[in-house]
Amino acid sequence: MTREAMVVMILLVAVIIGLIAGIVTTHLGASSLTAVGTGGGAVVAVATLGMLIVAYLMPPAQAPAPAAPPPQGQATAASS
Repeated sequence: MTREAMVVMILLVAVIIGLIAGIVTTHLGASSLTAVGTGGGAVVAVATLGMLIVAYLMPPAQAPAPAAPPPQGQATAASS
């Protein structure tokens, strides 16, 4: 699975968990503003944790190291 696919899946899961958190908060009797805040906080928390996990498991690709300069030939004495 590619890194991009994992990021999309994490964001989708974060949104679903945020929606569930908002619904549960509303069901427990909180105001709409509190439910939206709780859902948003859950989205941010889950997405952050997921991105940290992806960064740990699949580090970004490293650029190849630049090639070393070609070795210099031996200097020869100038002919006079």
